[in-house]
Amino acid sequence: MSLREVQRQTDRSYRTAIEELRRDPESGFQQLESIGAVQEVGWNDRAAAVAETWRQAQIREGRSVLVVCATHDEIDRVTEAIRERRKQAGHLAGAHRLIRDVALGWTCAQKGDWRNYRPGQVLSFHRAVKGIERDATLEVVRASGRGVTVRGDNGAERLVTQKQIKSFEVFERRDFEVAAGDQLLLTANRRQTSFIATNGEIATVSHLDERGRIRLKDGRVVPRDYTQMTHGYAVTAHRSQGKTVDEVIVSADGMSRELFYVAASRGRERVSVLTSDAEALRCAVGRSGARQSATELGGLDRGVRRGFDAACEFVKRIALQSTPTPQQTLSRHLPERRLSEHGISR
Repeated sequence: MSLREVQRQTDRSYRTAIEELRRDPESGFQQLESIGAVQEVGWNDRAAAVAETWRQAQIREGRSVLVVCATHDEIDRVTEAIRERRKQAGHLAGAHRLIRDVALGWTCAQKGDWRNYRPGQVLSFHRAVKGIERDATLEVVRASGRGVTVRGDNGAERLVTQKQIKSFEVFERRDFEVAAGDQLLLTANRRQTSFIATNGEIATVSHLDERGRIRLKDGRVVPRDYTQMTHGYAVTAHRSQGKTVDEVIVSADGMSRELFYVAASRGRERVSVLTSDAEALRCAVGRSGARQSATELGGLDRGVRRGFDAACEFVKRIALQSTPTPQQTLSRHLPERRLSEHGISR
């Protein structure tokens, strides 16, 4: 099965540009420019420009808007600008300082090296182990040669060893401001009778209750031990996959063909692309970030091989005029497999 027609876009000119973007990225980008979707803004001013574009898109009640950025640093800048404008307009009220957990993305090898752990970090268990339930979050107390000692809410300590490495992820705790009206991005799955969350979903805060719990507009109450979330105004192109909004705003100076297509095609009615250099972004969009196929790599290998063989012949000629011997000279510079192909042994 292959994609034959773009169905998401309701605006004809927008849909045509996205269809062309899929077939010919540079031509598709030019079509986005022709419908006025691309705007050049200096890097220092871009976060504020994105925030203003977001505000204008939100004028109609119930309109969904999402910003897609190329980097996490830009997400932070854009989020701060959007929230500051919303505060000034009185759309964020009753702000509270909470704690959120940010994944460190450690590999099993990193998790198994106890020297990496610091007090205050937390382990979140996605799989139950002896004495620790699934979805439990425990704080790191200390690390030793035997493992890492963690503490639960009840104050009990437990030693986590190599046997549990694949059962948890490591997080760092950071301050987090949440107010009524905020958009949140939930970043962990949770399946409980009292609370269900899906990694990647965006929800809106209704208010914080007297117990300091976040209450969402859809009626859910976020448990105090669910701390894997962040503001949900801007996401990466990877994170935007599968989402559909009324208007999407792309803020970037460089994205590969695949990521830009995903980002630009999230909207139903409108797309806005803000960049500090439209020509540079157009060139970046023309390049693929996908892995090369075996055929492409084979062609590259043949070209490299021809160049390598020519270099071998050149080194031979130079070596005949120098000391030490040609074999000694080649042995220092060429891999053993290639030496044998040219009739030379170490």
